[in-house]
Amino acid sequence: MDGAVKVTREDKRLVLVEVWGHKLVGIYADGKLSGGRWREWLENLNKADCLVGDWNAHNQAWDPLYEDDTRGKDMEEWMVEKGFEIEGEYDGPTWERIVNGRRQQSRIDLFISRGPKNWQKVKSDKFLSDH
Repeated sequence: MDGAVKVTREDKRLVLVEVWGHKLVGIYADGKLSGGRWREWLENLNKADCLVGDWNAHNQAWDPLYEDDTRGKDMEEWMVEKGFEIEGEYDGPTWERIVNGRRQQSRIDLFISRGPKNWQKVKSDKFLSDH
């Protein structure tokens, strides 16, 4: 179908794509966003139907093995307020690093959506990021 996919916004932290009338956003939420700037950035994502990406936020709602951080608490609250749900079950970490000889791991890459669901699971190999 011609014209079925259209990039409507692109910057260093997100790409908004319209696909057959649905607004999909790929995001990278770098760690420099915090406090009011983080919450304001989240509020700007409200027009999307689904968001996927690297959130750099920790919360036991999506990672039962890692303690909540402020960004994760704010994000969970925003998700509830706006009706977003995490898609997919917890199947391990998507991020890891070694600090002082100790491995840290967490799930920071998430697919969230709201509204009617018709997602199909796609199997892929896991690659843990270290950024």
